[in-house]
Formats: sequence, C-alpha cells, structure tokens
Amino acid sequence: NSLLQIQNKTIEEQNLKLIELNATKDKFFNIIAHDLKNPFNSILGFSNLLIDSLERQDRKQDLEQAGYIKTSALSAYKLLENLLAWAQTQTGRFDFRPELVAVHELIEETVLVTAGLAKVKEIVISTNLEQVKTIADHNMLNTILRNLLTNAIKFTSKQGQICITCKLDNNEILVSIADNGVGIPQNRISKLFNIAEITTTQGTEKEKGTGLGLLLCKEFVEKHGGKIIVESEVGKGTVFTFSLHVKLLK
Repeated sequence: NSLLQIQNKTIEEQNLKLIELNATKDKFFNIIAHDLKNPFNSILGFSNLLIDSLERQDRKQDLEQAGYIKTSALSAYKLLENLLAWAQTQTGRFDFRPELVAVHELIEETVLVTAGLAKVKEIVISTNLEQVKTIADHNMLNTILRNLLTNAIKFTSKQGQICITCKLDNNEILVSIADNGVGIPQNRISKLFNIAEITTTQGTEKEKGTGLGLLLCKEFVEKHGGKIIVESEVGKGTVFTFSLHVKLLK
C-alpha cells in the first residue's frame, strides 16, 4: 500500500512537471508569434511614414516618426534580452558570475538608462539610497532593476511618481521600487510569478508587455538567496521589494 502511494506521488509530480513544461513552451511560442512581432510591425510601419515625410521635407514629422521607430526598436531589444535570459535559465545555461557590486551605483545607472521612458510620461523618479556593496552577479542584478523600474514606469500614469529605496537591514540589503500607478488586484498578485498564469497587460499608455520580466526577477533574486514581495492597492500604486544577503570578499 505504501509502495502504491509512493508511485502515485511520483506520477503526480511528473504530471505537474509536464504541465509546467507545456506552459513554458506555450508561453515561448506565444511571445515569438505575437509579442516579438508587434514591435517590428511598428518599426516597418513608421519607417514607411518617415520615408513619406522625408520626401515632403516635413522636419517635425520626421523627428516624431524617428522617435516612434526608436521606441519600437528599444521595446523589441528589451524583449529579446528577456527572452534570451529566460531561455538560458530554462536550459541551465545562465552563468552565475559573482563579483563585488555597489548596489546603489547600479540603481543610479538603471535610473539614467530608463530616464527617457520616464521623461515621455513626465514621471518623476526619486531615490533614497544607502551606500551598500555585496557579492552578486552584476548582469542578473541589472536585469532585476531594469525590469522592475520599466514595469513601474509602464503602469504609472503621466506626471506620476516613482521612489526607489535601498537600505541595509541587519545582514540584508532591501531594495524597493514604489509607484503611485494603477495598482494590481489582489487576485492577480499570486499569479505574477507563475508561468502558467501570467498574461500580457497593457500599460497606462498602452505599452506592451509579456510578464517575462517578473519571472526573471524572481528567478534571479532567488539565485542570490533572496526573496521578492509585492504590495499593491488598485488605484494607489505598487511596491516591489527584493532582498539580497550581504556577502563580501574574504
């Protein structure tokens, strides 16, 4: 009887793994078929419009169309970055390369990189950062911060506010990204980090997304032995907080 129970449990575990693998495969093909195609459609469409306006020598419209092309190209590039990183984590090929990282400096760099996105929506990004260093994978931390900050910008309305804090709490570094955006319904929070449950949600200016970024954030934070938590209220905003253990060179 106990042998039968063990066999049943093994079968259940294998079924769960198969369901997860199928969900991963379906998500992968869905991104390639739809989400990755959209930015290139925009690039091609606006390129044609730019050619037309160049022929008419309409400088104002030229700049506008060029801006749309740049935004679409950046969107496609970021999606490809996430897609590649996610594929590597699924196949176990993502190298973990720990080094001494100044977390506060990396946050400041991320704010600079995303400043253009925030400027378009007139969003003010403020920081309150303690100077902290730890042994971590620079690229993974960069991916976590970039995804969380671009997400905050995406779901914050024009003239909104985002605040990033970084502090040392005992032997942990806590990084929080808080926005006063649209917020997330409570019944969706538990689904944010589940490959089978994630869905594409448009931002306040109809920005596209795949949900892949948050999956990567969770995997990369856990790779560092930390945790990521979400607090949100619809209509008031969202706070993503992740922790990192402080490790220094011996």
